[in-house]
Amino acid sequence: MMKIAVSSDNHLDVNRVPVDTAPDLQADWLRRRSVDYYLFAGDLFNDYLKTRDYFARLQARVPQTKIYYILGNHDLLNHVTADQAEHTADPRYLHNRAVDLPGSDWRLIGNNGWYDYSFSSYYQQPAAVEAWKKVYWLDGSIDQHETDQARMARVLQQTRVLLDQAQRDHKRVLFLTHFVPCQHLLAPKPAGIKTARMERFYQMINAMLGSDRLGRLLESYPNVKAVFYGHVHGVHPPLTRNGLTYFNQAVGVHKKRHDEWQAPTFAAQWERTVRVIEL
Repeated sequence: MMKIAVSSDNHLDVNRVPVDTAPDLQADWLRRRSVDYYLFAGDLFNDYLKTRDYFARLQARVPQTKIYYILGNHDLLNHVTADQAEHTADPRYLHNRAVDLPGSDWRLIGNNGWYDYSFSSYYQQPAAVEAWKKVYWLDGSIDQHETDQARMARVLQQTRVLLDQAQRDHKRVLFLTHFVPCQHLLAPKPAGIKTARMERFYQMINAMLGSDRLGRLLESYPNVKAVFYGHVHGVHPPLTRNGLTYFNQAVGVHKKRHDEWQAPTFAAQWERTVRVIEL
């Protein structure tokens, strides 16, 4: 039996969590529960180098736990090029990779993911979304030399190749991604959205949450059993569709005017949201 723990969206810098203490508290928790694998679905820092170095330090503290991570949009904001995000050599980085779990027929597959505006009523107006993104959305500063639609198409192609191979190898799949892979996972529209301007902002934000096409692709493979994602915060109960269960383990952001936590401290919120599954 293997024990796997999954978390996402810790946002250590935004949440002002001391980076000297966070690895110790997480390592202690993983050690006490004898976790074999710790998976992270993106958004640790607003800086790739800090994210990479953090997981190296955490791994050194718990050598008995194998750590894998992917990058969220926040991790991609600083100190990483588009090419590095695709091809970095960090052995813990799971993007566009597959890892078999020894002694089982399970395989981990990871992809950072992206978005193609398919959650938005502006899906057929990409130029309008791109213009809004450059002005209002932090992803506008991410190094990228292609459209969002082209980037998402590449995500789908990469994923299809790895899923086809897993099917040929008779492997059951756990899939790790950052962006939302299915529109049914989005929270209902807030009742307070009552003006045309508010509706526009709401639809523009939805455009950059993920892609319905990824969920349809994953659900078309019966050997894919679980998907772990992040990006959206708050409480999102697991959802099962076509034999596939989606899990969101986001810690979220704790601010004076915008508090998404259900616990008083980061340690308590992380422990509350981390999911452990046994295979």
